[in-house]
Amino acid sequence: MPDDFDDDDDREPVRLDRHEMARVRRDLDDLAKFRATFENQGFRGVSMFCADCAEEHFYDWAIIAQNLEALLVSGEVPVHEPAYDPQPDEYVDWEYAGGYLDGLADALTPVLPVPGAETGGCPFCGRPLPDGGTAPYCPGCGTHLGPARMARALLERGWTSEAVSELLRGARVPPLRSLPPG
Repeated sequence: MPDDFDDDDDREPVRLDRHEMARVRRDLDDLAKFRATFENQGFRGVSMFCADCAEEHFYDWAIIAQNLEALLVSGEVPVHEPAYDPQPDEYVDWEYAGGYLDGLADALTPVLPVPGAETGGCPFCGRPLPDGGTAPYCPGCGTHLGPARMARALLERGWTSEAVSELLRGARVPPLRSLPPG
């Protein structure tokens, strides 16, 4: 009698094509920007409407990041438990978050802080940075600190704030609250 259930361990991973992989990488980049922008405002993660089941799904920041990373590696999203009793107002809608950041970029919202706004903390979420800010990522919001260090270096080399802001906006770097310690 044939087995009605496939043994998941015997299946070969489904590989994404290069276009699908690029889309997942863009989603990971967008997720990092959403988290850097919305987590410090109290949002626990993102929500997305599922057309298959006609329900809203809620994902904490870490779970959605793990799902996207697993999708890149295996071509499949791992099974996980849904958020327990999610409070919808604690999750930002994925589409809204993308539109919000696009709106900031379109409105030419300054990316660099006002001079003198140095906090010594994370330039994205404002939380204190251990080890004088030498870590590659903020342990609080998970944002890579490279763009802020690059902004500081360009300013120290004589670039204007407007030129650095334009460069960072073009690269879709979330707005900086401050620059990391020099």
